[in-house]
Amino acid sequence: QAMRELKANQGDQSGESVKDPFDEVMGNARREEVMESIKSVVTADVQKDINAEIEEFSKEKEVHAAQEAEIERKTKELESETLKLQEIRMDIENQPGNITLDAVISALAQLRQKDPSLTP
Repeated sequence: QAMRELKANQGDQSGESVKDPFDEVMGNARREEVMESIKSVVTADVQKDINAEIEEFSKEKEVHAAQEAEIERKTKELESETLKLQEIRMDIENQPGNITLDAVISALAQLRQKDPSLTP
C-alpha cells in the first residue's frame, strides 16, 4: 500500500499519472473481494484435484480387490489339486509289496471314481 502511494506521489511530482497495476487490472473492485475471489477459485481447483485423486484411488482399489479375489480363487484351486495329488501318493504308498505300474493305475482309477473331474 505504501509503495503504491509513493509511486502515485512520484507520478504526481513528475507530472505523469502513475496508475497502480492492481487498479488497472481490477478497476474499482475492492481488494477483499478480489482476494476472496482468488481464494474461491484456488479452493475449487484444489478440491477438483482432490476429487480426481480420490476417484483414481477408488479405481485402483477396485482393480486390486479383483486381483485379490482371483489370487484367492487360484490358491483354493491349487490347494485342491495338492490334496488330490496327496491322495494319489497315499494310495500308491498303501499298496502292498512293490509299487507297480498296475498299482499306480489302480490308485488313479480309484481317485477318478471319487472325483470325475480328474478324467482327461
